[in-house]
Amino acid sequence: MPARVGRNGVRPLELRRSGDGTTPAGVFPLGRMTAWDGQAFSVFGNSPDPGVVAGPYRAVRAGDCFGATPNHPDYGHLVFRTAANCPGPNDEYLPAITGAYEHAALIGANMEPNVSGDAPGEVPYASAIFLHRFSYDASGGTKPTSGCVSIGHSDLVNVLRALRPGVQFAIGDTNWLLGAA
Repeated sequence: MPARVGRNGVRPLELRRSGDGTTPAGVFPLGRMTAWDGQAFSVFGNSPDPGVVAGPYRAVRAGDCFGATPNHPDYGHLVFRTAANCPGPNDEYLPAITGAYEHAALIGANMEPNVSGDAPGEVPYASAIFLHRFSYDASGGTKPTSGCVSIGHSDLVNVLRALRPGVQFAIGDTNWLLGAA
């Protein structure tokens, strides 16, 4: 199935920098996190649950802001903010991203522990890395992501329904992945 990655390609997680436009390379689990209201989830979306069985599904709510601004305590967390107060240049106000985030799965890159850059000498690797639906340009072509992996709508729904607990996402060149394993 066709997929898109970051506009600047793919780079091993430990060489990547948050906001650099690359998708982290490596083998990552399906992520899981707890939202500001206490709900644990692995998949979320602005549309109803398509039949996910691998982990809890979160219907996006007003106030869902995914913190992605390095050196900020919200980095890598789903926090409650109004649209106007989801302020960082990399933060994502999920209710406003209805197309790409119709459904999305958390890719467990840099989730636990969360390396946010707020400790001395710490470099923020990645935040808000998801598997989601393609975004499209004005001519209808698919656009690269800022660091996520995107696929077509029907492929995404089929993948989300097929995911099972313990699934791993392998991202990167096959030879590199085999050498890194």
